[in-house]
Parts: sequence; structure tokens; C-alpha cells
Amino acid sequence: MPSRPSAQPVPAPTLPGLVLPLTEIDHTMISRVGGKAANLGELTQAGFAVPQGFCVTTDAYREVVERADLDRLLAAAGDGASAGARPSGNDLAEAARDLILRAPMPDHIRRAILDAYAGMGDRAMVAVRSSATAEDLPFASFAGQQDTYLGVLGAEQLLDAVRRCWASLWTDRAVAYRGTQQIDHRGARLAVVVQVMVHSATAGVLFTANPVTGRRREAVIDASPGLGEAVVSGAVTPDHLVVDTATGRILQSRVGEKGLAIRALPGGGTERIAASGSDQLCLTAQQTRELATIGDSVERHYGAPQDIEWAFDADGKLWLTQSRPITTLYPLPEGKAPRDLRVYFNFNVAQGLYRPLTPMGMDAIRILTSGVAHMLGNRESADPLDGSPQFVEAGERVFLDLTGVLRSRVGRTVMPRVFDIMETRSATIMRSLFDRPEFSVTQRSVVPALRRVARVAVHYRIPLYAARALISPAAAHRRLAGIGDETRARLALQPEVGPAEHLDRTVRTLYRDTAPLAPKALPGALVGLALFALAARLLRGISEPGELQGVLRGLPNNVTTEMDLELWQLTGRIRADSAAAGALASAAPADLAAEYRNGTLPPALQDGLTLTVTPWMPDMGHGTSIPPTVTARGSGLYDLTNVYLPMPGQVELRTQATGPVNDTAAPTFQVE
Repeated sequence: MPSRPSAQPVPAPTLPGLVLPLTEIDHTMISRVGGKAANLGELTQAGFAVPQGFCVTTDAYREVVERADLDRLLAAAGDGASAGARPSGNDLAEAARDLILRAPMPDHIRRAILDAYAGMGDRAMVAVRSSATAEDLPFASFAGQQDTYLGVLGAEQLLDAVRRCWASLWTDRAVAYRGTQQIDHRGARLAVVVQVMVHSATAGVLFTANPVTGRRREAVIDASPGLGEAVVSGAVTPDHLVVDTATGRILQSRVGEKGLAIRALPGGGTERIAASGSDQLCLTAQQTRELATIGDSVERHYGAPQDIEWAFDADGKLWLTQSRPITTLYPLPEGKAPRDLRVYFNFNVAQGLYRPLTPMGMDAIRILTSGVAHMLGNRESADPLDGSPQFVEAGERVFLDLTGVLRSRVGRTVMPRVFDIMETRSATIMRSLFDRPEFSVTQRSVVPALRRVARVAVHYRIPLYAARALISPAAAHRRLAGIGDETRARLALQPEVGPAEHLDRTVRTLYRDTAPLAPKALPGALVGLALFALAARLLRGISEPGELQGVLRGLPNNVTTEMDLELWQLTGRIRADSAAAGALASAAPADLAAEYRNGTLPPALQDGLTLTVTPWMPDMGHGTSIPPTVTARGSGLYDLTNVYLPMPGQVELRTQATGPVNDTAAPTFQVE
């Protein structure tokens, strides 16, 4: 039996550039040693317990494939050698593997590998593992796509394993994944890591963040007796443990079947041993916490959550055999400490915007939130480009940090009631967080909030305009229309003004002029909400559910109702035209949108959409002759028009007139 890994010295390579010891490798050397070796070298230099070994660099691989003329094979494959296009991907992969396996290994490469191997001791048993340059990257993980050989013993076995690792760069799966990730096949190189085998008593994988829930500071461990290959390959159902990294508390433990163990054979190779199921965990509580602690240290070193392979040897020593970034986690908001539990409201989902925002859209919302904070007297938002303290960007979506709201007495009183009207699911989730100790109330006084509200109310004369709206709703409506006209006039572009001045003006408008539109329009809305609540109270027990909302939808100046009625009238005209009705009923919404842009729809449909939808644009804030609903969002308008089409005998109003509806959207709250 070979001695423990820590006892194995690694000599300097005889030919510099072909072989490097792990002690001389760090994370900056991916192009020479591949992702796996770079991570192992980085861990070694950082002082973590890593089995000693060396790396056969990409220089050796490049020389072998150049002699074998692999480039000619790739060129012959044409587009099949380009990232993302694989018309003959499997055939290309098979041909490349066969070419590399038949290629002779140059004597100087063979000698460099065997000299480094000899320095490990007499017939040391090693693990031989592929390390590709396009592997274990922050944006892509090739885990399991190239070959690993365990229990390799002797010079000939080692050389054969190295050659097979080189060929495994061209497995069908690896070729397909490179295409998906748009990584050029010609640029892919492979190094090979050779390390002393750890004869593990228990091994497995450790995620330093929960890959299922995305929760940081929650270590997830899968463990099984024997070599870690049983867990990595999915050959067993391992023990599963979840640990709170901050406290070391084991949150969950589930005993796996563990009906199989893989162990190294004394003469080389491995064997699979059937194991009787055990109702005991294969890790002790101390080992579990040790893993979570080491994982936390590795994550801190890299600055990102890690997927770690590990092994406890027969003496109970913990070894790290791999670490790679977890590439599937939703990103955390920038600038927020991941160890501080916070609550974020997904503004995108609340607004029905499920795709990422453009950079311009993100900047506009950031400036707008700065303006809101500035209007409320928040001095932290003096720079428009900073955004308000509550503005958070993550994954190209907008989030609002509601942690302070949860910790405020006023916030807990007001915000759930606001959500009751506009986002009932979020209201339920928010109330469910009230009892969590992390969000206990720290701001009990209502005075600061009252001061801000009073300052805004006095400055914009909200009580006065609310009283006027109650006395004369028509006058209030005229006042709001005047505010709209004034704003549009102020935003009108002047031909003599250059692009830079236009940009400055836009920033100033978003920062100083847009936020005040809310308190200017608020008096009428407050009166309406108050009267609606009064009507609901007076009609309690008399009206049927939904009747009051129906009355509300029928009141004058309801823009959504007006648009729905115009769509209803449009479908009446379309129904009378067989060509237009047939096109709307049979073609896909995306195809209809394309035909509208090309002006090729039947005239009743083409002209009807233009004449009906274009007048909405000034009131909706769009100055264009082509409805954005048709050109940008496409399908929603056609879907709704198609809903109205088969209803000649009744008027059934819908509320979603300008976009697709997604009733199965993810909740708009996210707790990190």
C-alpha cells in the first residue's frame, strides 16, 4: 500500500514547460495547465491540504496533436469546428479521439512524465485527471466531461492514462458543451494532473452555497464510503447533509442507501464493492462541521461559492481533490454582504418584465429612484447615478431592498397594505417574515416617517388638491391633464441642442422632474381610494364579490377600459372582413407582428391597428407612429384581439391590453 499523500515529494520536471509540480501552479496559469490543475495549484499555494502531484501541461498536448495533424481534421470538418455549430459533431469527436489515441508520444514528453512520476516513490499509485483550458471557468463548468483514471500503477499504465485523457477532450458531450458555450474547438487545450491517490475512507462533494435554493452560507454535503467517484458519477445515493456555515448547526441530514463503494486495488485499478445499506451517516458531526469550515475558507479565498471534491483518509485527515466555481447560482446584488440576510422585492416581476433590462433602462430606473429618494430628503442620493439606497441590481433585474421596511414599525404597517392592493402574494410573504429574528423591529418611532410625509404633503399642497378633487373631480382631471401637457412640452426635443445636452436634460428630468409627478397626481388617487374603501364598507354584505371592481372599471377616464373598448370595436370591424379575421385566427402573434412591421397584413387589420392603437401613444408616453405594443412586445396585443374576436354577442372586458399574461410567474420576493 502506498504511503499517505503528504509523504510524497514531487521533483522538479526534467524538461521545463512540459511538466510542472502543483506547488508552482496558481489560478493565473489556466492556458498552460487547464482549470482543474490551476485550481489545485491555487489551493496548494493557499495552504490547503491537497494531494501532491504534477501537471503535464498543454504544451505536451499541443505538440502531440500538431504532430498528428488535428488542425487538418478540424479544417475538413468546416463549420463543424466552429463554436455553436455541430452539423457532424459526433463524427468529428470520434475522429479526433481516434487520431490522438493512435498518435505516437514523443520520447522527450514520455521521459518528462516518467521522471516526475519516479520522484513520487517506487511504483506510486496515482490518480490521472484531465484538466482542460475551457474547464471549471467562472461562466462554465465541464465537470465530468473529460476522463479521470484512478488507481493507476506503473509507468505504462500512467502513459496510457495520459493519452486517454488527451483524447477525452473530444468526447461527444465535451464537444457539444463547447458549442453551447460558444467556445472554439480550435482553442481548446488539455493538460493532465497526476496526483498521489488518497485511499479514502469517506469521500464526496461539498457545495459552499445551496445549489437548489441559492442560499449562501449554507453548505450542502454529499458523502459515501470509499472513493469519491461513487458520488461524482451518481453510482450511489449518498448521505445528504445541510449545514449553516455561520453557526455550524446541521440543518438537515438524510441517510443514503450507499449500496456501493469504489476502492483502489493493490495491483492497480479500482473495484466496485456491494455494500449493505446502513442507517448510519458515514460522516461524524465533527467531520461534517470541519467540511463546512474548510469550504467556507475556500470560498473566502476565491471570493465566490465553490463546488469542492474532498476525501477523508483512513487516519481521518481531510484532503481537497478539486474546487470549482458554482456556475448556476443567481447572482447576489452588487455591494451587499452575502452574510447579511436581506429581503429583496423583484421590481421586474411586479411590473411583468420577466426578461433582463437593457443597460439604458437600468440606468433610467437607477436615476429615477435617486430622484424619489432626493424628493423624500435622503441625502445619500445626491448623485443621480448612484440610485437610491433601496435600489439593487442583480442579474440585470431591478430589486428593491425592503430589509429596512421590515425593521420599521411604519414600514410593517404601511407596505403590506400597499401590497394587498397591487401584489397580494408579496403581502402574504412579507407578513410571514415578521416573526423572523433577523428582521426584528429596530425603528419604532413614527416621527421620522411622519416628518418626511408632512414635508412632501406641504410642499406639493396635497391636502388642498385632495379637497378640490373631492369637490370637483372634473377639475382635478383637467389639472392632471395640464400636468401631462406641461411635462410633454418640457421633454420636447429641440433640434438645435446637441446629443450631450439632450442626455444631460434627460438625466435632470428623471432625477428632479419625474418623481414629483407622483405627489402631484396623488391627491386625486387618495380621494378615489378613500371613496372606494368607503363604498366597500357601505356595501359590505350587500354587493357580490367583484361587483364593486366592475363599477370601478366602468367609471370615466379609466385608460385600461377605454383601450379595451377600442379593441372590442376593432375586432368588430375585423370580424366583418374574412381575410383579416382569418389572418388573426390562424397566424402566430410573432408572425402577425412581423407582417405589421412590413405592412403586409390585410388592410382591415393593418389600418385598424394603426388607427386604433396609434392615438393611445401620446397619453401612454410614446411619441411614435408605430405602436410599441406591436413592434416591441408583439404578441400581447394580438392575443387579446384574438380573444375578443369570437365574441360577437357580448362585451367582456379584459385588463391586460398591452402584454402577455404569466400567471405562473415566480414570487416577487426573494430572501438571500
